[in-house]
Order: sequence, then structure tokens, then C-alpha cells
Amino acid sequence: MNLKLINICLLFITLASCRKAEFQPEVEGVQVPAEDLTITLNQVLEASPYVLFKAAWKRSNMNSIIEKRGSNAPITLLVPSDAAFTADGMTLEVINNTSPALLDSLLLYHTLSAAVNPKDLSERGENTIGISLLENTHIQVKGYDNQYQTDPYFYRQYINVSGNELLINGKKSGGSAVTLAKNGTFWPIDHVLKKPEKTMLQALQDDGRFGMYIEIMTKTDMLWDEAMMGAVDRDRFPKGLSIDDNYLIFKSIFAPTDEAFHQAGFKTVDDLMALNNRNPLPYFDWDTYEQVGTGYATDTLLTMHRWGRIFKERDGWGPGDDNPDSFYSNDLNNKLLSGYALTTSGYSGTIPIMYVPFDFGKNEAGQVTVKVKSSAHSAATIVEGDINTLMGPIHAVNRLMPPKDFKF
Repeated sequence: MNLKLINICLLFITLASCRKAEFQPEVEGVQVPAEDLTITLNQVLEASPYVLFKAAWKRSNMNSIIEKRGSNAPITLLVPSDAAFTADGMTLEVINNTSPALLDSLLLYHTLSAAVNPKDLSERGENTIGISLLENTHIQVKGYDNQYQTDPYFYRQYINVSGNELLINGKKSGGSAVTLAKNGTFWPIDHVLKKPEKTMLQALQDDGRFGMYIEIMTKTDMLWDEAMMGAVDRDRFPKGLSIDDNYLIFKSIFAPTDEAFHQAGFKTVDDLMALNNRNPLPYFDWDTYEQVGTGYATDTLLTMHRWGRIFKERDGWGPGDDNPDSFYSNDLNNKLLSGYALTTSGYSGTIPIMYVPFDFGKNEAGQVTVKVKSSAHSAATIVEGDINTLMGPIHAVNRLMPPKDFKF
């Protein structure tokens, strides 16, 4: 073992043995990483106690993949512990019998295309989007430099820190010591990250708790098509929740469970249709060649579950552009989102901007609560947050979130 490798090993031993007081951070609660800009991530990995990650890395093609990116392209390695790999069924025997290509996929998902410093995360407040090196070649996203073009889809990790705890996609992911190396960041984590396989629509359909939500929105889409006979279109429920022409939009939604509808007095979808029937239903007047009516009562009832975006004001050029709303549960707080603009003022600059319409809080159990501003209706509780999909998180809520002044 050469002198540099011995020094790296001593670095890990020192980190493990130091008292908490010896690493008192400059900003309260923020972990101070070990820093040695003379060593590489490969050297840090080699000296680390993470046997199974090391074995997977050596069997994979990761060294050549990283070399092709060049020495001036730093990365962050999110390194599951041996216990995490074992709990996931990835024993040494399994790793040694897994193809290098499959290991590449696993490790690329755990590798971010930039060096991430815990202190930088703490100073931002909101999640930082870590773009992994794993690409899905079947999906495109809106172009970063040109919104009229598309970019390849790379899986994302939304990362932040809370005290000494790393958060990934809203979930606690461990508080092990971080090492800053010459070509990036070595960040141990306590579980194996799972890449999302489903769109939001697929996740909602497969979950089993959101049947009434899916059925009423699908039914009103069908009613609209029958009433308008193709003369007037509307944004259908799957838009943004599924992949359209291989194109995907990052977002989050507050999905009401069937129990949320039951709690509000709607036991069946027929009960929801009765709510729609209390007002004249929209139709197309072929004599005047005009649309009569803008939508259904259930559209208004459920618009806030998608950040209030079902109804958008327009000018002659159309509605304003949407700003990102892919927020994981640790982002759902008033400090971050109060006053956040969900839309732009459009091409003409005259369309009223939509701002986040919610007050966020936490209940005694620490669950995030969501209340529509100025609404007399009780706050909804996120009973399961951060259900990860290809688009972003689904937050399951236990109450409906009607706009203010909406009665049912």
C-alpha cells in the first residue's frame, strides 16, 4: 500500500473517530466535509469500507465511462453502504453474477454530473437538481437552452441537506461523512436509490387509491368531447401525467385518495356527476359557433390538486408559460414557496401571473399539510409524499382542496 493510499485510509479512520464537536459547522447543522483535493474519487473509493459498491464499480464499465467525460468534468458519487446493498439483495455473489451493463445502469443512476458540496446545498434552501449520468433514450424533455427544442432525458436526484442528514427526492438518505476530492464528491448514503419506471398516470392507475380521481377526470374529458364534437379542445387529464410523443414535463401533483372524496361526502363517481349537473353543462352552439360554458364543477373542485392550473387566462397568443412545479415534500413550505410564480405573464406581458395558492404547515406527526389560501375548507394532509415517477413526485392527500368560495 503506497503512502497516499495510507493517508486516505487514515482520513476515513479520523472521520469515524472524531467527536461531533470537532466538526462544528460554520452554518448551524450543516455537515463540514473532509477535503483533500490531491486525491481522486477512485482513490477515495479504494480506501473506503464500501466493499459492495467497490465490487460493483470494478465489475462495471464505470472507469472507462468516467474517463471519456474528461478530467475537467467533476462528478458526485452517491455510495450505498454494504448494509444497504445487502438489504436490496445485492450481495457480493449477486454482483459478481450481474452483467457489467446492468451494473453500469445502477451506478450511473448513483452518479451525478457535477460535484455537490453540502455547504452549497444548505445555503440554497430549495432542492438542488442533481442530473445523473443515466439517460433514458426513449424520452425527451424541454430544451434547457431553447424551449422550442428538446433535450435528452437524464434521471434526476433532487438533493438537499437537513442538519447532517442528506435528503434525496424528499427522503432521508443518511448522514455519513462526505469527502471532497480532486475530481468530485464522495457521498455515502444508507439505501440503494431506485430509478422511477412509471409515468405519473401509470403510478396513479397502479396504486389503487386514486380510482375516483382518475375516473371523474376521464369521464369529464369524454363528456367534453361529446359536447364540443371536436370544435373546441381542452387540456385532458393525461396531459402532463403521461409521455406525449416521447416528450415529458417535470412536475408534482397532490393526488386525492378515494378516502378524500368519501370524507367530502362523495361516495361514488355518480355523486360527483350530480355535482356537475347542478349547473348547465358546457356545449357548443352551432348557430353562433361559440362554446357555451368553460368546464365542469368537478374541474373547479379538483384544480388545486394540480396547482390550480386547470383554468388559465389567455391573451391572443395563448396562456403564459408554466414555471417548474416539481417540488418534493421538503420543498413544501411557506418560506420557499410563498410568492413563487407558477406562470409567466405571457407573450404580451398582460396575463395575470399565477402564484402558489397554498399555505403549508406540519401537523403534530410531522406530516406536511396543504391549505388553499383564504379557503374555509380544512387543510389536506400529505399521507404519503414523494411517490417518485419519471416526471416527479406524487403527494397523496387525505382531503379535497377546493378553491376559496367553492361550495359543495
